Amino acid sequence: MRNPRSWSLLGLALLGAVLVGAGLAAPVAAQEGGGYAGGETCIGCHDGMSLAGTPHGRPAFAAQTTLSCEACHGPGAAHADDPDDLALRPKKVDSLRASEASAVCLSCHAGGNQALWHGSAHEARQVSCVSCHSVHGAKYGKALLKSANPVESCYECHRDVRADTYKNSHHPIREGKISCADCHNPHGSVGEKMVVAASVNDLCYSCHANYRGPFVWEHPPVRENCGNCHTPHGSNHLYLQKTSIPFNCQQCHANTRHPGTIYDGFKLPTLENEGAGTNRLFNQACLNCHPMIHGSNAVGSPYLGQ
Repeated sequence: MRNPRSWSLLGLALLGAVLVGAGLAAPVAAQEGGGYAGGETCIGCHDGMSLAGTPHGRPAFAAQTTLSCEACHGPGAAHADDPDDLALRPKKVDSLRASEASAVCLSCHAGGNQALWHGSAHEARQVSCVSCHSVHGAKYGKALLKSANPVESCYECHRDVRADTYKNSHHPIREGKISCADCHNPHGSVGEKMVVAASVNDLCYSCHANYRGPFVWEHPPVRENCGNCHTPHGSNHLYLQKTSIPFNCQQCHANTRHPGTIYDGFKLPTLENEGAGTNRLFNQACLNCHPMIHGSNAVGSPYLGQ
């Protein structure tokens, strides 16, 4: 059985073979075989595409590869010799299929935040690296984004989330205090919705640690998923609730034995209909008596306070 290092080397070899077959890149050993014109030759005609002043123009990048422009675009010697022959022109990365374009970037950027790209929601929906990033025309230099900042980059597709941030109660994304990337890894994650934690609750607890517990009396839907009662991006109800209290509570606690859960419209109560005009709409409703909805350490009864 091969050891992990052997499998890693085999994977790199296979990736190189795929890129060579697509005419996009080549292993370093193939540089001596010819076909490469060199970055200076490319800039001689494409002077507006210089990498100077960009992350790919730094000395550290040059130390990793001597191919420069051809590391992404493939061999260009034939094109330099006959620039008028369209068949000899190296392909533009952003004109390739999503999987091919991403393969070019992943030939170098295969670790770190990008380690879980394969199988991620964005890859499955044919989003490629160049859908969000631009090597030559970036507006946000740190991550080479096409948009002015990371949040605007996400909003290009997630318009519903943008709308949520303008609701009365919202996480301070619009105010610039947090970013989408504080909660999500757009390149892939082991958690659902590409969150940067093992679960939604673990993500919420990273800021809202006071609701983590442990508690003597635990509220089961809270332990299961904060999203049972809250929506993360924005709501027109207090505290990012999916709906207002007491209706939020009534999603589970519906019309069973408690006088505050019986509702018969806005009628005055009578001897025959004591449930009319119920107090569940008064002030904070359920929270008048049950303020500790996330959990309680009260000795006598759950959720009644400390």
